[in-house]
Amino acid sequence: MSDLQLSLLAAGAVVIAAVYLFNRWQERQFRRRTEQAFARPSSDVLDDEAAASQQPPAQRIEPRMQASPEEVAEVAPLPPVAAGKVDQAIDYVVEVSLKDTADGAELHRELCALTAAWGKPVLVEGLDAVSGAWQGTGMSRRLASTRLRFALQLSNRAGCVQQTELAAFWETVSQWAARNAGEAESLDVAAAHAMAVEIDRFCAEVDIAIGVNVVTRAGEPFSGTKIRTLAQARGLTLDADGLFYARSEQGEVLYTLDNHEPMPFMPEQLKTLFTTGVTFLLDVPRVAHALDAFDAMLGTARGFASDLDGTLVDDNRAPLSESAIAKIRAQLESVLAKMEAAKLPAGGARALRLFS
Repeated sequence: MSDLQLSLLAAGAVVIAAVYLFNRWQERQFRRRTEQAFARPSSDVLDDEAAASQQPPAQRIEPRMQASPEEVAEVAPLPPVAAGKVDQAIDYVVEVSLKDTADGAELHRELCALTAAWGKPVLVEGLDAVSGAWQGTGMSRRLASTRLRFALQLSNRAGCVQQTELAAFWETVSQWAARNAGEAESLDVAAAHAMAVEIDRFCAEVDIAIGVNVVTRAGEPFSGTKIRTLAQARGLTLDADGLFYARSEQGEVLYTLDNHEPMPFMPEQLKTLFTTGVTFLLDVPRVAHALDAFDAMLGTARGFASDLDGTLVDDNRAPLSESAIAKIRAQLESVLAKMEAAKLPAGGARALRLFS
């Protein structure tokens, strides 16, 4: 074997070793960030009853709560994120560097078509050479840039993204970059999938809904017109989906009012509708200041019970006692503290994306 061949073999071995070490370093960095952002809890904070079962995401709890039987560990702070912005903590990001300016609109359309069946959002940002800031772009808003990043959300209420889907996303972006004389760079697909699984596990533990029911006391049903009058008097508005919504001054949903029976409150049917009960529901992860929202919802439910001559009950139609309400509130505080510790505050931009 010639000296040239030996030199080439040695150089190749060095390159392979360097690539391997770099990939391992990337994977460790990715896993470390995941563990910091969504640390696995360590001890019980809720009922022993909750520890015996695991609820699926968005499980309605009426009126008790169930969540993870573990307490959150200390976690390192994560950077704040604006709504609609790429978030390295919850997105799989592929960054593209180009020699000449280009717009990712065409690729964005391709990526959205690719991920439509997965039910995961795709975001695109370009680096503004003047301001030095990443700006949102995509199918409708064009932004010519030599650096673009394409992000696939790792998890939502439909579940976490699959590794094959991440690989397809990466392949599509990297091929587009190659066609445009650019280079694509991202963290390892396997590590990204591990992050998606961890995020999904954490979100499932805190995906809590609190329901409070008002039912008839003597068997006389509530009329739809009376329910609408009481709801509107308390500032709730009826939407096309048949739910009454209580919203903040900023328009954010605080809680909803639904028919306890299968028939929704459709506007054209309220005049003839009668029901044996109504349900107030608080979607905890999506509500900022959820404790205040819970107190407001409970106050409204009590008002309904008084005005309708009904009874505030749990899911088994047992009267809801003050001690039971206090227990629910304490458990709600624990869940909210767990989300805060993970830098995933209820009602924040990150939570609204993950719990969608």
